[in-house]
Amino acid sequence: MAYMKIKYKCLRAMFFAVLCANVVLAQDSASKKSVSQGTKLFEQGKAAEAIAPLETAVNSGSATPAEYNYLGLSYYQIGNYTKSVEAFKKGLSASGTNKKLLYFNMGNSYFSMGEFQSALESFSMATVADPGYAEPFLNKANTEIKLDMLSEAASDYKRYLALRPESVQRPQIERIISLIETEISARAEAAALAEQEAARIKAEEERLATERAERERVAAEKRAEEEKIAAEKRAEEERLAAEARAAEEERRRKLLEDVANSLRQNSDATNMSADAENALDYDYDSDIE
Repeated sequence: MAYMKIKYKCLRAMFFAVLCANVVLAQDSASKKSVSQGTKLFEQGKAAEAIAPLETAVNSGSATPAEYNYLGLSYYQIGNYTKSVEAFKKGLSASGTNKKLLYFNMGNSYFSMGEFQSALESFSMATVADPGYAEPFLNKANTEIKLDMLSEAASDYKRYLALRPESVQRPQIERIISLIETEISARAEAAALAEQEAARIKAEEERLATERAERERVAAEKRAEEEKIAAEKRAEEERLAAEARAAEEERRRKLLEDVANSLRQNSDATNMSADAENALDYDYDSDIE
């Protein structure tokens, strides 16, 4: 993983070297025929001064196709990238303008603004407008590096070299392509290892979950058995207690019955001897005189 980070840093460093060498806005060759004030000022390197007459020409509808591009380039050179994009868009809406050039320069303006997705779309449109136009492929690849679209970047770098085999940047670009391919392979390997690790972790989690479920099942069965035994014990105790209570009640019943019988017997004997009226008379002679 550390190796991959080092390689990716090298890739970014080489990318910036190529980018710096390629951030040169394209100019329309037809501009050399133009003699307008704005065009002259721009060609004299006076981009800030060229803006006013170029804006006047564009807004009046009298601008030449090249002047739309010059207006965007002038704004770009003074660092007003938003205005440069607006100028290029106006040029794209005008007839007779160099669309591939305007899209390419608009992509560079977006790139400088950090709006990489819009830059990518602009460079793509430039390649559509002219598939043989090499520079947009290079800047498109640079933008794809920014967006971490490595496979696409490698493809566009190769396309650029196919169109510009004599490019002075060829050694650097080939080195970038090699680094990209190494990075892609490293990422694929890292992804595969991560997938394997995830699979191992998942398998271990499932194993632990199965063991936990088995322990819980055994514990539940044990609790159920203990509860059953406890319930049976309570039922037996209750049965024995009920029998004891019944025996005690029977004993008391018999005791009371015996007492009652005894009392009845005693009561009958008393009645036989205690009735004076039914007593036998005895003659009593006294020897005492």
